[in-house]
Amino acid sequence: MFRSGVLFLLAALLAFPAMGRAEEGGFFTLWPLVDYRYAPDVEYSSLHVLGPLLKFERKKREYELAARPFFFRAADDAGASFQEILYPVSSSKKEPDQASFQVLKLLNSDFGASDKGSDNEFMVFPFVFYGQDENRGNYFALFPFGGKIYNHFWRDEIRFALFPLYGRTLKDQTVTTNYLWPFGATIEGPGEAGLKVWPFYGRSEKIGVYRKRFYLWPVFSRYDLKLDSDNPVHHRAAFPFYIAEDSPLQSTRTVLWPFFSHIENREKNYEEWNFPLPLVRVTRGDYKHGNRFLPFWADETIGSNRKRWFLWPIYKIEQTSTEVIERRRDRILYFLYSDLEETVKKQGTPRKERVSLWPLFTYQKIDGVSHFHTLSLLEPFLPESLGVERNWSPLWRFYQVKWDGQGNEVSTFLWNLYWKERRGDDLALEVFPFVTYLDKSESGRDVSFLKGLFRYRSGEQGRRINLLYLPWAIPLG
Repeated sequence: MFRSGVLFLLAALLAFPAMGRAEEGGFFTLWPLVDYRYAPDVEYSSLHVLGPLLKFERKKREYELAARPFFFRAADDAGASFQEILYPVSSSKKEPDQASFQVLKLLNSDFGASDKGSDNEFMVFPFVFYGQDENRGNYFALFPFGGKIYNHFWRDEIRFALFPLYGRTLKDQTVTTNYLWPFGATIEGPGEAGLKVWPFYGRSEKIGVYRKRFYLWPVFSRYDLKLDSDNPVHHRAAFPFYIAEDSPLQSTRTVLWPFFSHIENREKNYEEWNFPLPLVRVTRGDYKHGNRFLPFWADETIGSNRKRWFLWPIYKIEQTSTEVIERRRDRILYFLYSDLEETVKKQGTPRKERVSLWPLFTYQKIDGVSHFHTLSLLEPFLPESLGVERNWSPLWRFYQVKWDGQGNEVSTFLWNLYWKERRGDDLALEVFPFVTYLDKSESGRDVSFLKGLFRYRSGEQGRRINLLYLPWAIPLG
């Protein structure tokens, strides 16, 4: 119904004379009610109603429809579509052999071809689970009453009845059976067995792979892990008084957690002292080195990444330097102010720049195209969110401008109360309703006052004027 209304309004607008020749495209504006633009040579048209609130846009075989911030839909003539309702509350996607939707990531439905990435499941978390597994068949569970679930929660299979009374999980070949979870459990598998009466006692062992014991969890624990690898790990703890973990690649000692700990990493050749974690840390070595004395100062490097704090959380610098890329981000109070610059070393000049001052503005430059807009309410927190760009950002961007290094520019104020477009030597602008100006190198100049009360044109047909909105032109000498 909404789409039909938009198409009807679009057809009605075609009755109005748009400035410019039809084969070149044109526009019709009646701010703030209507803004319609079309370019037949590239099969493009767009209609905005009530500023940023309603939008219909067509690009060849694709179209977009938006009723911000409640609804957005993109589709093509092949039958594929994507839509969002009050982003990020709900979204859905449809293709010829796949359909999916979600509500707050709690209600999910995704059915279609597995080779296209479909999970073939329906879920109302945490109550209803239904799905299909290529090898095991269908599954269904109604929490907490009972059922079975495949390939969820890092388990190959989950079965339960009157949870937490009974539950059974399978991971690889290990079967864990829980009774009145999490208090009682047994573990079974090839060469593997275990028993847990939490929090008093627990033991499990897989011959040649691991051994685990705990008493009065989390106070006493003893683990021997990865025994079948070149880096077996041995863990002993009397928490929080003393914790030790040793392997050929690393040793860790913790005393009175979290007040003191020491890490010696022989694989990456560094040592680390924490006292107490995470406020004071000293690290020395090749892969990791630096000092942290929060909230006053920190300067730490891990691999190719360096982080510095000054009067945490007031000022932070993050840097990444690899053989390919150089990246630096400065932040004040996390998201109040952010300045990012990213450079590909072979290119020598930044490929990405972004400066945000919440909630006033965001400026970014990506691959030579710059964009400045104000206000900027969500963009500093979600700088690359397409959902925010589609559904929310146009509502508060009362001024924005885009430009590149070739002199092309598009700018708008108050959702096209004033707008300007420059494409090479061509220029078009409007200050509604007072003046509209077009200057095209191929077709000449077109100037209109008060939407046609007085109109002057010059070009291949000579100079001429129109008066009082009449369609008849008066030639000038």
